Amino acid sequence: MKLAGIREIRANTAALLGGEEPVLVTRHGKVSGVYVPLAGAESAPNDLRREIARVLGHHISTQLDARGATEEEIQKDFDAFRRSRR
Repeated sequence: MKLAGIREIRANTAALLGGEEPVLVTRHGKVSGVYVPLAGAESAPNDLRREIARVLGHHISTQLDARGATEEEIQKDFDAFRRSRR
């Protein structure tokens, strides 16, 4: 597993993320995330897929709550976006 700081990730994104080896991402010396290359999304273990969905869902929910966005507003924005793409 490679270890890379944020600066190194920025400078060498294509090389680091284009490889087959996982990358442990650090920020100020502390682990910030992990990049795990997959042959395809379907090759990710189901437990990992569920955990990713849970973490992303929680993060999105927190951001929407902080902005005071309602479900109706989000649906309205989404519908407007879809109409604009047609």
